[in-house]
Amino acid sequence: MNTIITPERIQLSPGTVVRMLGSWTEYQIMSQQIGDRFSPRIKYRPGDLTSTNT
Repeated sequence: MNTIITPERIQLSPGTVVRMLGSWTEYQIMSQQIGDRFSPRIKYRPGDLTSTNT
């Protein structure tokens, strides 16, 4: 499976960790798009978005 991160979709292979620059607003948008799905998970630290697929 290829890693895909777009405003419409996040698709990560199992075990993938993706770190990217991002704002709180971008984190909120991505969180809303993912909704209540278990995977991928997104974390925010000031200036940094981390997405993992377990």
